[in-house]
Amino acid sequence: MNQSFFLIRTGMGIGLLCSLVAGCSSVTLSNVPKKPLPSSLPALSELTLALPPEGGPRRPVNSSGPSAFQGGVPTIIITEEDPRPLRVTAEQDSRVREHLGDRFGFIRSEEVSADHCVGTNGEEDSHSAHLTKRPSTQDTVHQLTYYSYSHNSAINVCLQGKEVTSVQRDPRQGYQPPEGSEEVEQAIALARKDVRIAQDVQNLPGHAILTSPEEYRYFWVSDEAGFGDRVLWVTFSEMPESLALFYARVDLTKGQVLDAGKEPGPQ
Repeated sequence: MNQSFFLIRTGMGIGLLCSLVAGCSSVTLSNVPKKPLPSSLPALSELTLALPPEGGPRRPVNSSGPSAFQGGVPTIIITEEDPRPLRVTAEQDSRVREHLGDRFGFIRSEEVSADHCVGTNGEEDSHSAHLTKRPSTQDTVHQLTYYSYSHNSAINVCLQGKEVTSVQRDPRQGYQPPEGSEEVEQAIALARKDVRIAQDVQNLPGHAILTSPEEYRYFWVSDEAGFGDRVLWVTFSEMPESLALFYARVDLTKGQVLDAGKEPGPQ
């Protein structure tokens, strides 16, 4: 009796479910016609990008041409240009070396339009050079950003091809560009050597981020160590996403660790 009742209830449930989905044996998932997958992957096409004369971000070249999307929409491949050849060219220039001094860090390279760069008059002193506007061209111009620890200032270098077209200190007083990867590595290396934390952090991954005394001057005392310098805050933790266990405040301008220790709070 119980078994018959169970089978009846099960059958009614299946029938109700089938009615809700418009029949168990004739469900239509889509009216879109199906096509077989290609036997091989399509070839990748590189889309060339260039800076427009009027400025703004890089845009596809001839993207509206008749053959732009021939054979289907291409896969866009954007590759980062290796900054090392640009750095070699820049750092061999006598004007650049004078601006950078003996101690400096490389921050970044970026492609810019020519009218965003300025030229320097070589007859003037390199640190107070007269700035002249160069005519706008469509040639590729790269701007390299450095931070000179010798002069405690950001340095901008522009190159057009293999020629240094301008070099100057950043005109913004107290400006601190974002930290570069080389600076991060340098700050972590200095922090690992500090006797206050050296025994505890050798096998821990390190992280570093720029602190900006000029920007946060209201939270700093003007005669406090590191004020106005290139200072990075370094932390060490067991895993990249875990809480910091140890810290260090590294002054790259002076090449020293200002303070270091164990992070307060639960570990």
